[in-house]
Amino acid sequence: MLGDNRRVPLAPDPADLRAVFGGAVSSYEIEPIDPHLRIHSVTGGVYRVRADGQSCIIKVVQHGVDETPDGLWQSGATEAHRNYWKREWLAFDSGLLNALPGKLRAPRALLTTEYDDSCCWIWMEDVLGRTGSALSLNDLDAIAFALGTTHGAYASGVVEVPADPWLSRNWLRGWVDACSSFIEPLSADDRWTDPRLEPLRPLRERIASLWAQRESLLEIADEPPLAIAHWDLWPANLYVTNDGEAVAIDWSQVGVSGITHDLDQITLDTVWMQVRPDESLEELEERILRSYVAGLRDGGYAARPQDIRRWYAAAAALRYAWLGGGQPDVLADENAVHFQQQRWGRDIGAIVATKARVVERAVHLGESALGR
Repeated sequence: MLGDNRRVPLAPDPADLRAVFGGAVSSYEIEPIDPHLRIHSVTGGVYRVRADGQSCIIKVVQHGVDETPDGLWQSGATEAHRNYWKREWLAFDSGLLNALPGKLRAPRALLTTEYDDSCCWIWMEDVLGRTGSALSLNDLDAIAFALGTTHGAYASGVVEVPADPWLSRNWLRGWVDACSSFIEPLSADDRWTDPRLEPLRPLRERIASLWAQRESLLEIADEPPLAIAHWDLWPANLYVTNDGEAVAIDWSQVGVSGITHDLDQITLDTVWMQVRPDESLEELEERILRSYVAGLRDGGYAARPQDIRRWYAAAAALRYAWLGGGQPDVLADENAVHFQQQRWGRDIGAIVATKARVVERAVHLGESALGR
C-alpha cells in the first residue's frame, strides 16, 4: 500500500486544532515526514503540523489491505493478528502509553480522533532530540537502562501487566511463521549464484539447522517474566531529548511479551538497518545488556545476567537468523536494490555484507542459547 500511504489527505478539523494547540489557530502548515519510507501497511502517513509557533505530530493509522514488499508488515483486521491495524491508536487512546512505568516513555498523546471503520489519527507531542544515526553509544546505553527500568517494574510485579485484548501476544511466534518463506531458498543452489551473496553462502546450512530447532528457541524465549514490549526499538524510533529522557515512537506492534525481547532491535537492528554498519556486534551487545540489567534492577527486578543473555540470545536468533534467506529475492529485484541504496547511501554489496554479519551473529546466538 505504499502508493496509497503517500496520498492520505490531511484536513484537520478546526475544533481539533483548537483542542491540541490550546486555542484558535490563525494559520497552520502541514509537512509529510519521510513519505517514501512508509512501507508499513497500517501507516497512512506521518505529518508535522506547525501552528502559531507550536508543533505536533499526526500519525494516520489505517487498515491497509495490500501486501507489503517483503510480506512481513501487512496489517490485520483482528486483535489477535500480529500486525493488528488499530493497535497503536488504542494504546494511545486508552492512556496506556501516557502511563508507562520507569524511565522509558512514549510521546505524549494530545488527542485521538476516529473517522471511520478503517482510519483514525493520533495527535502527539513533537519529540525533539537526538535520534537515528545521531544517537551516540552513550545514548544507546541510556535507552537500554531506561527500557530496563520499565521492564523491571512489570517483571517485579510493582506494576501489573495490562490485559487489554488488543495488545499483541505471541508476536515472536507470528514473526517466525511469517519468515518461513525465507527457508526454502536456502537449499536452492541456483538462487545463490550472485557474487554479492558470498558472505551469506557459508551460513545456509546453519540457518536451516537452527530453523529445525525453532520450537526449542521459542520455548526459551517464553521463559522470562512478562512486560510491555515495543517490538521495533531500532534507532529511528528512539530519541534522547535535550533533557536526557529516553522516548520511543511508533508503538504499532506494542504488546505483552518477555523481558529482553526488545533488546535485539537496539543491538542487531542498529547494524542491520545500516545505522552503525561497522559497529562490533559483540561490543554493542555487551554494553547494551549491561545497561539493561542495571535498569532492571533499578526497576525492582533482580535479574541474573546469564538468564538475560540466554533469553536475549534466543529472541535475537528468532528475529534475525532467517532473514538471510530473503536476500536472493532482494538482489533479484532492481526496485528493491535501488530503494535500499538510496535509503542508506551505500552500495548494495556493502549492505548485504553488513546484513550477513548480523545473520551470522544471530545464528551464533541461537546456537549458544541451545547450548551448542
